Amino acid sequence: MSLEYPWILLLLVAPWFVYRFAPARRESEQSLRVPFFDRLVAATGTQPGQVSVVRRRRRAQQVMLGLTWVAVVVALAEPVRYGAVVEKRQFGRDLMVAVDLSQSMEKVDFPDLQGQKISRWDALQNLMQQFADGRAGDRLGLIAFGSGAYLQVPFTPDPAMWSDLLDQLQTGMAGPATAIGDAIGLAMRTFDKAGSTRKMLILVTDGSDNASRLPAVEAAKVAASQDVAIYTIAIGDPKGEGSEEKVDVESLQRIAQLTGGKSYLALDTESLQRVLTDINAIQPSAFDTLRHQPKTLLYPWLLAPVVVLYLLLWLTLSVQELWRGRGVRHG
Repeated sequence: MSLEYPWILLLLVAPWFVYRFAPARRESEQSLRVPFFDRLVAATGTQPGQVSVVRRRRRAQQVMLGLTWVAVVVALAEPVRYGAVVEKRQFGRDLMVAVDLSQSMEKVDFPDLQGQKISRWDALQNLMQQFADGRAGDRLGLIAFGSGAYLQVPFTPDPAMWSDLLDQLQTGMAGPATAIGDAIGLAMRTFDKAGSTRKMLILVTDGSDNASRLPAVEAAKVAASQDVAIYTIAIGDPKGEGSEEKVDVESLQRIAQLTGGKSYLALDTESLQRVLTDINAIQPSAFDTLRHQPKTLLYPWLLAPVVVLYLLLWLTLSVQELWRGRGVRHG
C-alpha cells in the first residue's frame, strides 16, 4: 500500500494547533452544584432543563473523535494498492495491400527459387503470407481488384486472419480487367473510415489500368494529398504483347513518385522477395507500447469501519440516555 498524497498527513496535528492557539470560548455563570440532584428533582416534581446538567464527553466519544479525524486525513491522502504493470501494444500504421486478380495473373511464367515455373498469383500469394507475418506492429487490410475494386479485409491487427482470407482469393473472381485507380480510391476511403494517421498502400499488378472510373495517376494525386504512401510492384512482363497484358511500368512509377513511395519490377520469385524485404526495411512495422499500472483505492475500506463504529457508539449512547431519562422520571 502507498499514499498518493502523503503530505496531507501533516493535517493529523491540526487539532492540537487548534486546541493550543484557538481554544473554545468559555463564559462564567453563577450556578449551584448539589450532590443530591436526582433526589431534589424527585422531591420538587420538576423536570431538569438542559442547563441543569453538566454533560461531560465520555472516553469512548473522545477516542471515536480522534479515530475519525485520523481516518479522514488518511483517506484524503488517498491510500492505494498498485497491481501488476499491464502493457498494451498500440498499432502505429495502417497498411493496405491491393492485389490484382485479373485473368493474366493465372499465367504460369514466374520462376520460383528452384527455377520451376509457377503462376504469378501463386508466387505473390506465397510471399505475401510471409510479408504479413513480419508486420506484427501494423494493422493490415486487403483489397482485391480486377474490373472493380473490392474490400476483402478491413484493417485488422491479426495477420493470421488476414493470411487466411488472402488464401481464399482466386484469380478472375473480381473480373477480367484491371481497375488500378478504383483500387487506390477504395484504399483511401478505407483509410478515412478507419481514422488512420499513418497510411501505406502496397499495390501489386501485372497489367495496365483499363477499367477505372478515375485514372490511376489522378487517384494517386488525391492519395498524395491525404498522405498515403503507395508502393507499386509490377510483376508482369513490361515487354508483353498487347496493351491488355503489358504492365504499365511508367504509370506505376509515376504513382509511387507522386505519393512518396517507391516502384519495383519483379520478374521472378527472388526479385519479388527482395522487393518486399526492401519495403520492410524502408517502412518497418510501427507500434507503441503503452504501460498501465492499475490501482485500487483503499479509502472505502478505511472509512467504512469508522462509520460503522460511529453508528454503534451513537446507538449505544442514545439507548443509555433514554434509559437514564426513564429512571429519573420513575424515581
